[in-house]
Amino acid sequence: MLAAVRLLLEEGARRASRAQRFCTGTADCCRFRLTGETPHVTWGEAWLAWKAWRAAGRTRVELPEDGSCPFLNEQGRCMIYEGRPLACRTHFCISAGGTLPRRDVIDLIHDLEDIDAALGGGGACRLPEAVERLSRKGAGRGKRAGR
Repeated sequence: MLAAVRLLLEEGARRASRAQRFCTGTADCCRFRLTGETPHVTWGEAWLAWKAWRAAGRTRVELPEDGSCPFLNEQGRCMIYEGRPLACRTHFCISAGGTLPRRDVIDLIHDLEDIDAALGGGGACRLPEAVERLSRKGAGRGKRAGR
């Protein structure tokens, strides 16, 4: 199922690039308390973010006191870039051109929700909390998401 999630996220990134929305690299959108926006993810997206986090040699997610994304490094770069969720790929960030219209990605959202239901995820939740929950639980000890 994770392979299907990866394909959906890649398609979201393709659609964003065709819409002339590009990351500016300022990481403004990753400062959740500042923007008032936090990406919500399905269980499959959280698994991919967790796998990217683990691939970077990390085992625990610490939620920063300043409300920024826990996946930013000291230089403000995303440490899970290849595993970032649909919201990050479709640039909910104002600096990157704003959110793609929901109608342009609704099919991807529905497919991710279907996978979430199959994995027993219980619906989308905030990215930091979803991945932190996986880090506490241990991703390998729960339901298997597939490869």
